[in-house]
Amino acid sequence: MRVFESGELKTYHVVVGKVPSLNQFYASKHWTFRSTAKNKHTADILEQLNHYDLVPIQHVSIRCKVNYRYDIDNSIMAVKFALDAFRKWGGVKDDSRAYVRKLSLEHDPEIHPDTAEIYFSGLVV
Repeated sequence: MRVFESGELKTYHVVVGKVPSLNQFYASKHWTFRSTAKNKHTADILEQLNHYDLVPIQHVSIRCKVNYRYDIDNSIMAVKFALDAFRKWGGVKDDSRAYVRKLSLEHDPEIHPDTAEIYFSGLVV
């Protein structure tokens, strides 16, 4: 296991499968749809994060590359699920603006269709 020094840059990478669009997520008629989607994706992301040695970061910057078929602004649910899982895992103390400093969302036709690649970067605590 590599030992990271305080203040050193650390990046984590996860891949998120197709998530509901923001419109679909909030237009759902029943809360069980939202709960099921969040639980499924959180579990998938936590499984990927568990392959890393946990090294918490102070302030996180998030870069999300998506190749979903819907509008890019509706892809934000991938970030929401991933950040909630990252916080739950212990990668960052909280998902508030005090700890999440930057978010970028971009379409990337080069990644696998119906997926998002999310990178969490920040300085080690």
